[in-house]
Parts: sequence; structure tokens; C-alpha cells
Amino acid sequence: MGMLEKLKIPGKIVLSFIFGMLCGKLLLTQYEAISFKPWEWSKPPVVLNCYGPMLRPVYIEKSVKYWQELGEKILFIEHKSIHRLCKNKHKITPGFIKIYQGNDISFNSEATLAFTKRKASTTTGILGANIIIRPGTYTIKNLLTHEFGHAFGYTHVEEPEHIMHPVTERMGDKFWIP
Repeated sequence: MGMLEKLKIPGKIVLSFIFGMLCGKLLLTQYEAISFKPWEWSKPPVVLNCYGPMLRPVYIEKSVKYWQELGEKILFIEHKSIHRLCKNKHKITPGFIKIYQGNDISFNSEATLAFTKRKASTTTGILGANIIIRPGTYTIKNLLTHEFGHAFGYTHVEEPEHIMHPVTERMGDKFWIP
């Protein structure tokens, strides 16, 4: 006797469930691909510097201020690394935007200077985000500000001079909703 027979769950119901889950994931992926800002924070996050003292406060503050002037909110910036929150760069902590220094194996190509991972819920929005930066690249103009844009829920925009342009050399400090 098979597992489904023991549980008395008809195969059609299981297949329908699996099909529904796959369709939901596909629709979610499509939504993220076509929406400029598919996600928002339900409550302002705390920004936490897990990179270390080399990432000076001025770089974080300047990047956060850029987005605050556009209406994004944060609770506060913690410049000192909190070990229990920063010890695992692969874990996204609800309520936090954490900034980490990545190593070469963190990046999928030589051209990638930084990336942001977000965790979101369809009911509550963005839960948390981690910004991973290649060592020393935080000084590149607009790079950290661009990554904060991802942490606040924005996607790439293929317009020259837009802060969310995916190519660093074509990125500017301008922002508009396409």
C-alpha cells in the first residue's frame, strides 16, 4: 500500500496541489520580472554594518539618505557589527538590511561587484535583505546606493544615468519611475 493510499488522499488532489504551487511560483517570478518595485517593507528596517570598520559610516549614511529623500524609511543605522546577527551572511534576518563583505566565491562572475538578496512574503512584503559587496568596491560611486535600492525593493532599469542601471559604468545618480 502506497503513502497516498495510507493517508487516503486521492492522487488528483496531490497533483492539483503540486500544480498550484508551481503555477504560484511561476506567477511570482513573472510579477518580479515585470514590476519596477514588486516589494515594499511593511515596517522600516534597521541597517546593520556587518562589513566591518573599513566600510565607513559616511558611505552607508549617504546611500540611505538618497533613498530617504525619495520616501524610503529606516528605523536606524547600526555601524558596529553585532556578532549574533552578522555571523551568517547567508541568513536573512527579518527587519534588517545587513551589509557584508563578500569573497570571490560569493559572486557569480568577475564582473559582479555587489548583489542583494531579499526575502519577501506575498502578504507582508520584504522581510529582510543582505547586501554583499566585493572587498573595497564600496567606494565606487553609486554602487552601495544602487544595492540599497534593491534592498528597498527596486529592480534594474536599463536607462542610462538611472541609479538602478545594472551596469556600473552606465549607472548615474538619477531616479525616476519608468
